[in-house]
Amino acid sequence: MPELNAIRLIRRKAMLLAVLGILVSGILVAVVTAVPIYQSAREGLERSSLMGIQAQGAALNNLVQRYEGVARQVTSRTEIRRRLQAYVEGEMSIESLSAYTAPRLADALGTSGALVGIKRLGPFGEVIVDEGVTADVPGHSILDEMDGVQSRLVQFEDRIIWRTAAPIAGDKGERLGTDVLFFEVDSLIELLSRSRALEASARGYLLDYREKRLVGVDVDGTGLEMSTPRETIAGDLARIDPAGPGVVWPELDGETRVLFYTPVGGGRCLLLIEAGFWNFYQPVVARLLWPLGLVFLLLPIVALLAARALRPVLRRLSRQAEELERSAGELRLAASVFEGTGEAIMITSPNHRILRVNPAFTRITGFAAEEVMGRPMSDLFQLDDRENKQIERICQRLAREHSWQGELDYRNRRGERLTALQTISKISDEQGRTSHFIHIFNDITETKAAEQQIRHQAHHDSLTDLPNRASLKYRIGEAVARARKDETRLAVLFLDLDYFKQVNDRLGHAVGDRLLREVAERLQRLLRHEDIVGRLGGDEFLILLEGLPAPRFAGQVAAKVIEVLTQPFVLDGEQVRIGVSIGIAVFPEQGGDAEALVNHADAAMYDAKAAGRDTFRYFDGEVGEVVSRQGGPRPT
Repeated sequence: MPELNAIRLIRRKAMLLAVLGILVSGILVAVVTAVPIYQSAREGLERSSLMGIQAQGAALNNLVQRYEGVARQVTSRTEIRRRLQAYVEGEMSIESLSAYTAPRLADALGTSGALVGIKRLGPFGEVIVDEGVTADVPGHSILDEMDGVQSRLVQFEDRIIWRTAAPIAGDKGERLGTDVLFFEVDSLIELLSRSRALEASARGYLLDYREKRLVGVDVDGTGLEMSTPRETIAGDLARIDPAGPGVVWPELDGETRVLFYTPVGGGRCLLLIEAGFWNFYQPVVARLLWPLGLVFLLLPIVALLAARALRPVLRRLSRQAEELERSAGELRLAASVFEGTGEAIMITSPNHRILRVNPAFTRITGFAAEEVMGRPMSDLFQLDDRENKQIERICQRLAREHSWQGELDYRNRRGERLTALQTISKISDEQGRTSHFIHIFNDITETKAAEQQIRHQAHHDSLTDLPNRASLKYRIGEAVARARKDETRLAVLFLDLDYFKQVNDRLGHAVGDRLLREVAERLQRLLRHEDIVGRLGGDEFLILLEGLPAPRFAGQVAAKVIEVLTQPFVLDGEQVRIGVSIGIAVFPEQGGDAEALVNHADAAMYDAKAAGRDTFRYFDGEVGEVVSRQGGPRPT
């Protein structure tokens, strides 16, 4: 009788141990399967979000450069600067200087839609001109210490505006005064509002890291508000490294938000995006909830089935059946995760022939499982030579390491290219030989396209789609390097449209914008494919000509430009005529770098404008012919 009880006790213990073994095995399989999927999805989401925020930061840098560019244009106006120098040298009174400068700076307000006010200060901080909407300016001691253009957001009455201060230098580099320009912040509000693309409650901020001031969009979404970081940001700013972009996760102290950041403005500021932690990572969690729920739902069912099966097995020497049942449960669990996950999974042989794919693979690529079984990856996706070489490099790396992660370009069943964020893991047998490869990937084609669109907007003018000032400066620098290496010439043509402001005032800004777009189209049709035309801002354009045999060819192109642009434009059924003044600077004779060429061409343009307009001038003073304006009067 005791032996029988002992046997029954052993049987019960064996049953309990078997059930516990099934539960533990199921949980381990669930964790081992879920962790790499979660890590891949989370890292992919954070990487794509950081790339989008960096592109947003590049657009913000471009906005600052555009405002500072307008400030440099205002300070570089030659004749106004000469009058200011005469005032500094005691040859002109401040009243005469103000009377001369005020109407010309008022005219400059129309060169940019965002420019709302200009204040010109003398060498001791005295106000010479105050036009439009202006706020307080830095003190005289701060202005003296400025070594270049500086921008920041300032409080003006019940709103915030952008203030850009630019020093005015004389012919010998001496400090003559300061121009302080004020801009509307609609573009900044739009940039910060894009943060909601991460999740609905996300908010964007601009942080002055040195002064610890925080600017963000107000609750109404129509303006900006300024506060201290501790009043708004839930994350700990002490954990931010301003040297580069990154993510700040919440600590275990009740915080429920995650903070993304990237430096802007040359490191002076940080672009912060504060998003709800659970809202942001909800897509990642959602991918795991139902597979894990299915796993934990199956675990008690598997345990119950195993218990019932073990009773007769233990009576009939059934240890082998117990092992088989446990294995079957684990296989069912692995199969459910394989079939149910939202990420494409592909299993290949050591020579990269496809052995099995899951339903998500068919949904993403369009290929059914029976179409791909046994086929090599390169044959299936019709990879070109570049992509085949990339596959070869990946195979070489997998020969040394156990996994690889990165982006691969495929073609789906319709022949369309898709970009995948992919993880490849190597599976080895007991002898250490490679038996399989597991490929897990997501389609990030739309995310990549959105990033390319943002990158394009950061380097092109939004009105004409021509290269903007920053892009032109970079391209001229590259062209100068090529010309210096090949010992050839190039020319920079600085175009300023005459009478454009009258058209803008008489017909409205909408017609003025159409006129600028048509000017851009005429210039593109006129020039060679290898020539570059861009818009500096307002009514100023710039043309880059490479490979010139002689400087006179730049004048021939300028004459053609004048001839084309002085032809009438038909806008809203009305003929509109404008003029153009062109300044030319030739490398290497008239400038050795991009900055010098643009400045010299700008100076030559003012000489052409002073000579009667509708003409061109070389920087060395060579005169272009004035184009006749037969057939219609000048705009009034």
